[in-house]
Amino acid sequence: MNTSGIFITADHVKSLSKDEQAFLFKLIGGNFETGNLRETMQETATDTDAVYDHHFVEFSPGQAREFYAGCNEKTRKAVEVIARSDKPFFQLAAVADAIGVAAPELRGVWSGLTRRARTLTGDAGAYLIDWSKGEAIYDDDGAYSDQRGEVTELTYKSFRKALGIA
Repeated sequence: MNTSGIFITADHVKSLSKDEQAFLFKLIGGNFETGNLRETMQETATDTDAVYDHHFVEFSPGQAREFYAGCNEKTRKAVEVIARSDKPFFQLAAVADAIGVAAPELRGVWSGLTRRARTLTGDAGAYLIDWSKGEAIYDDDGAYSDQRGEVTELTYKSFRKALGIA
């Protein structure tokens, strides 16, 4: 008799995106046409859902608290801007404004976020922010000034919970 398994609470299932829920139910129901897990994940994911990218960090609320606790002041401000966004998307310019620097001066913040995510997860390829869906915006002088970034839905909700944002 097999005694291994996974327990998922109803509240956790409700916290998942619709695509993640669809994938989960497809997985549980054994509705695989190909029997290939990665293909099934990609079939149920949309263009805005990186559920199939195992390097795109998904923090639980506890992990989000641990992540935040290990960040310096500037990095914490970046996390706060991300958490206070209306959705898992945020603007780089909003982070720059919150910290009081120009957008190009945020390189250390982004590398700090990436290093912290990699340390916490133990995944050398882990990344917290996906910049691929937002085009870089340049000011009239040609200086990099803004771009849309994205974190996973779970990470976004976890940061909000960890920081006490309703």
